[in-house]
Amino acid sequence: MARWLVLLAGGRGERFWPLSRMMHPKQFLTLVGNESMIRTTRDRVKTLVDDAHTWVVTGRDYVEKVRRNLPDIPESQILGEPVGRNTAPSIAWVAAHIAQRDKDGVMIVLPSDHLIQKPIHFRWLAGQALDAAEMMGGFYTFGVVPSHAETGYGYIERNGMAFGDPNILEVRRFVEKPPMEVAEDMVKSGRFLWNSGMFVFRVQEFLEAVAQHLPEIARAVDTLVQQPDRLDTVFAEIPQVSIDHGIMEKVPQVFVLPADIGWDDVGTFAALARHLPRNDEQSAAHGHAIFVDSKNVTAISDGPVVSFVGVQDLYVVATRDAVLILSPERSQDVRQVVQALKEGRHDHLL
Repeated sequence: MARWLVLLAGGRGERFWPLSRMMHPKQFLTLVGNESMIRTTRDRVKTLVDDAHTWVVTGRDYVEKVRRNLPDIPESQILGEPVGRNTAPSIAWVAAHIAQRDKDGVMIVLPSDHLIQKPIHFRWLAGQALDAAEMMGGFYTFGVVPSHAETGYGYIERNGMAFGDPNILEVRRFVEKPPMEVAEDMVKSGRFLWNSGMFVFRVQEFLEAVAQHLPEIARAVDTLVQQPDRLDTVFAEIPQVSIDHGIMEKVPQVFVLPADIGWDDVGTFAALARHLPRNDEQSAAHGHAIFVDSKNVTAISDGPVVSFVGVQDLYVVATRDAVLILSPERSQDVRQVVQALKEGRHDHLL
């Protein structure tokens, strides 16, 4: 029995345009710290799982980028999807490969583009979850202790203590992204945690759950392992299903570890702005910017100097070939720009 790490690295990061492009999405950007997000994610758990037991599932176009960012991962353990089919097929595909070598193993599944500001505490929690999965079985996730009401995240309602361990709680239910009033009530109740999208479970137990609840996916990944030359045709027919809906909401023995780990999925420029140091006028820069009599301005540049005079409440994102000017409360709507570009100038998407 070994411990395996699975990194999910297939996202397009459309809400981070123009920094994130189709050929260089968010997980390969250096947004916080000095390393790419995928490198930081892998290094965060390096003491728990070595490179030989690490797998990455990504888009086919990103396989080479993964290799450059994670050169110590065996190339055969970087799987490139021809099309995106959400998280359940991705994880099942990797699990089927792992099962060929170690059907009794335990796997920890991590998105490759999240920020965790308390990595030492997270590693301790991850070790707790891995230990519990090895000894007791079951399905584990990490529920982030909410700092505010948030409509962009799913929630987990916790129940009582599991295994006599105050750090592991039973899951009562998962809740979809709620409207603001519902989110406020949930946070006030103290019973709800943000769904981080990070999981731990036994390889074989997960594959048995896929066979029971997602048999079409189970058959597809079995075919892919036995006949990898059929990847394009088989993957195109797999239904799009998330692990939350397809597995976690259906299986028994689901547990959550409350995680006060400084977590953020950094899904928008507004989220990134929360983590940038600010001056006395509450303006912040990622890259080179000049602020003159300007308040609550966030400048993000990967090259050009961005200057502001007498403005407030504004985000500006500048690259070598594109500029985004954004109202802070419209950070979720950057995808509308990407959609407009898909209908016109494709070169600004690449």
